[in-house]
Amino acid sequence: MIKALKIARNVLLGIIGIIVGLVIISAVTHNIMKLIEKNKYKIGQTINVDGKNMQAYVTGTGEKTIVLLSGLGTASPITDFMPLAERLSDDYKVVILECFGYGFSDTIKEERSSANIVKEIRTALNELKIDGPYILMPHSISGIYSMYYAVNYPKEVEAIICIDVSTPNQTKIDKNANMSPNLTLLNTFGIVRDITYLLPSVDDGMNKNNYYSIEQVKMEKMATAWNSGNISVINEFNMVNKNTEELYDVKYPNILPILSFLSTDSMDSNKKWLPLHKQLISNSDIQKIEVLSGDHYLHWTNADKIAKVSKEFISTYIK
Repeated sequence: MIKALKIARNVLLGIIGIIVGLVIISAVTHNIMKLIEKNKYKIGQTINVDGKNMQAYVTGTGEKTIVLLSGLGTASPITDFMPLAERLSDDYKVVILECFGYGFSDTIKEERSSANIVKEIRTALNELKIDGPYILMPHSISGIYSMYYAVNYPKEVEAIICIDVSTPNQTKIDKNANMSPNLTLLNTFGIVRDITYLLPSVDDGMNKNNYYSIEQVKMEKMATAWNSGNISVINEFNMVNKNTEELYDVKYPNILPILSFLSTDSMDSNKKWLPLHKQLISNSDIQKIEVLSGDHYLHWTNADKIAKVSKEFISTYIK
């Protein structure tokens, strides 16, 4: 019996040793590959924001400037928005910002409050020497930051064009549960990268309409390995309730043109999605809602339509 227990113990220790060894190999490989990939595939320009590196992409030369702001957890905002940016750049200057924790930008531990994020956006635009007022074009959670920006710095925002954005009052209905900071271990140990290698055929629908090149799809998968579960993204997720609470029952300023694209999938899954967006409207003459067929990442499949309707809206309502 004692001999059998010793054998079992040795087998168990051996299995644990193999697992620990594999985790160490995964972590080392992941962090080396991340450095190599970030240096090799870097897109856009790196700017200094509060002593940290933030990545930005600027295209187009129009008189008006559109600033594209990504949703929570979008691993590579520059890649994610590229088809839409290309379609808008014929008429406008277009800026894509990769806030901290996204794309090629640094990861930071500072609080991801709306105030901090908006301050970083303003600093980035100043570093790029691009003057306002700006047309903000947020996706998802960035709708909260854009509203905060417009309310607190009204002279710097001349319109907001929303892509299925979050609304302040949605957390009145359903508050977010916090993510554990321990989830950063999935990133540190390269577990996300391991999963993408083990399941290479998993398709999130990004290239359903062939807007993205093979290289761009590859870039998105690499960035997912770098950024999923990093501390900046987790901290941002855990600030959603507080950031939305600050704007409970606030409407858009009644002199601010608003175009809000809503996803049919979002409306089907949440019957209050349309009413929540209607609550934000203070002036229906210049604040419009446009429903498009598709999922939450509308720009993956509707870049042509979004660009066309946005151009018509800008020419009509923004002088």
